[in-house]
Amino acid sequence: MNSLIICSTLYKHILREEFIGTVHSVFNNSFNVLDHKDSLITFLNSNKTMGPNSILIDGDIGFLNSKIVPNLEIQFYKEFALIKNLSMKINYNKAQLWDKNPILNYNRASKEDLILKLKILEKFLMSNGKIMGIYPLLSTLCGRIKGLSCFSGKDVKLEKEYEFIKGRFLKFMDSYIREDIENLPKDGKNIIGFGRGLTPSMDDFISGIMISSFYLSNYLGHNGECCHKVNNAIVREIKGRTTLVSEEMLINASMGITNEDIRQFMISFLGDYPPKDFVSKMNKVINMGETSGSDTLCGIYIGASVYLNR
Repeated sequence: MNSLIICSTLYKHILREEFIGTVHSVFNNSFNVLDHKDSLITFLNSNKTMGPNSILIDGDIGFLNSKIVPNLEIQFYKEFALIKNLSMKINYNKAQLWDKNPILNYNRASKEDLILKLKILEKFLMSNGKIMGIYPLLSTLCGRIKGLSCFSGKDVKLEKEYEFIKGRFLKFMDSYIREDIENLPKDGKNIIGFGRGLTPSMDDFISGIMISSFYLSNYLGHNGECCHKVNNAIVREIKGRTTLVSEEMLINASMGITNEDIRQFMISFLGDYPPKDFVSKMNKVINMGETSGSDTLCGIYIGASVYLNR
């Protein structure tokens, strides 16, 4: 098999040091490998979008129908990865390099256009927000964040599981709004891992908040120190509180690092791009996973609303 794209940071690591990894988890469009330093490397088929520490393979391969299963060893050589027991080789020496770092150099939208796009995102979520995700909890924030009164009119009944997390969620959001560095680690730890999936809904939401604040901080010309402190506080005590995949996603998000679809969405949101382009990018994000895209957009929306009201 040949790879189309490889994360440049991962490729540099492979060139510095060949190593053996172990298959951690397998899904239809991707599988994860745990390397010798307990970091995840993700192999994706062509239906997925690039992300940190990932390798995009050419072709619509269904990994669940392959012989790739957990605990198989994979040897990473400079030019290819070899799944030993299957004699399966994945070449990446000619793959295009993908830089995972945030893109912060773009023509900025005016403040008026940014507010307009935020309203478009708000209406989009009201029509398309996934009820099984974090969306129902947004109504609980009305009165806490300026401009969220629209969600109070939505007839969304909180199920029992949401009633369980509601108090913790509001406590976390209050600490986030106040930029309470002292309490954020504990409050974040108490809600991380809530929800279903490889990346639980609450984790996707919090990732969206951190990515939003990282990009907004740059957009507004801040030095970023306060944003870094807040994001670092959120992820300080998450070790072992959620899935390994989600844990790495959260740590990356705290530094503004995310997958290509979300990165392009943020650029279209804050950049001098027409609403049509913004809506197109928004539709791509919301189709990620069962609720992941919706939850991430909810986090971006709330993060931007908080940041612009400070």
